[in-house]
Amino acid sequence: MDSVAIDPRNMTVTSHVKFADYPLIAKLIRWRIDTHMGILFGVFNQIILAFFGLSLCLMIIWGYKMWWIRRPDAGQTVKPLVQAWGALSTQEKLITLVITIFLSISLPVMGVSLILFLLIDSLRWYQQEKR
Repeated sequence: MDSVAIDPRNMTVTSHVKFADYPLIAKLIRWRIDTHMGILFGVFNQIILAFFGLSLCLMIIWGYKMWWIRRPDAGQTVKPLVQAWGALSTQEKLITLVITIFLSISLPVMGVSLILFLLIDSLRWYQQEKR
């Protein structure tokens, strides 16, 4: 974790910074990165990361399975998100918008996928109203 600067002309050490001299926040950031990469605690850390990754995949598959079992019949009308949005109070809409905007700015990939989801749902709503 220590850093060393070496002069390439004569191969002498020009600067040396010890990890012990780092501020606490810098140490915590470094430890968090090493934990996330699976190198801080070795094989144990990698096993934990693999467990969490597989658990996430299984929960996604389980969620799709639950949706598939409880999905509406083909003849039954599907209540789109637009109709559910209309049922919210003004305060609930405002809170939802603020949280959504904050998350969309801080997590842009989620924001783009949310916009695509809303476009698809609005298209479904438009087609349902047209029928």
